[in-house]
Amino acid sequence: MLQAIEYKLQKESMPFDLGANVFETMRAYAGKIFCLKEHLLRLEESARSIQIKLPCSRKELKQKILKELETSKLKDAYIRLSINFLGKIDILVRPPRIYPKDFYENGVKIITVPTFKDSLASVFPQAKMGNFLNGILARMEGGDFFEAILLNRAGFITEGTVSNIFVVKDKVLLTPPLYLGVLPGITRKVVMELASEMDIELKETPFTRHELYNVDEIFLTNTSIEIMPVAYVDGRKIKNNFQQKITYLLRKKFLERRLK
Repeated sequence: MLQAIEYKLQKESMPFDLGANVFETMRAYAGKIFCLKEHLLRLEESARSIQIKLPCSRKELKQKILKELETSKLKDAYIRLSINFLGKIDILVRPPRIYPKDFYENGVKIITVPTFKDSLASVFPQAKMGNFLNGILARMEGGDFFEAILLNRAGFITEGTVSNIFVVKDKVLLTPPLYLGVLPGITRKVVMELASEMDIELKETPFTRHELYNVDEIFLTNTSIEIMPVAYVDGRKIKNNFQQKITYLLRKKFLERRLK
């Protein structure tokens, strides 16, 4: 009986001890939340993976988010929605972080790090949840670099701590496939859709660090940075200058899409 009570107490405290929650980060442009439907769908899938029962429907969640955005009086905003095992909903709305124009014109510096990211080293790597130890460790290893890139145990590039990665080689757009332990980013999905619309050849395929060093272009994607060009990886200069390149053209198209 005592063992049963002890187990019950441990189980009840588990969400708080392990940071067991699911979350989504979103952007609002001119008062409209970009890809809200896609974010809520991914939230449901993440919750299902770790057996979190959502406290309300997708429609009700949407209404709650829109109400918080309206209350904030922000037209351009960063929004973070999180739900824990007890069904507690937290919605944070604040001004978005604006990155320097120079980052988008001249690119940022990134680094690959020792921490692994794959289905062996992570629990449900395709679920967006609060158990973020891999990312924290990789971010620490990344130091002052804009982003830290993780590999899987086989030596293939997976993603950044908070971003997906794309490269261009011989005018072909490449990105790591989800089965390597990659989060299905919402901006990643939009970029893939834009590439199709623009008749840019796209392949989801594994590639190594050696191959990363020898591409023509690299860019990162997530909700906050949108499409961020990379100029250096592990101290090696990437060939492109971004102007009229695939990275540039995709970003231009993305900026048009987000305001539709």
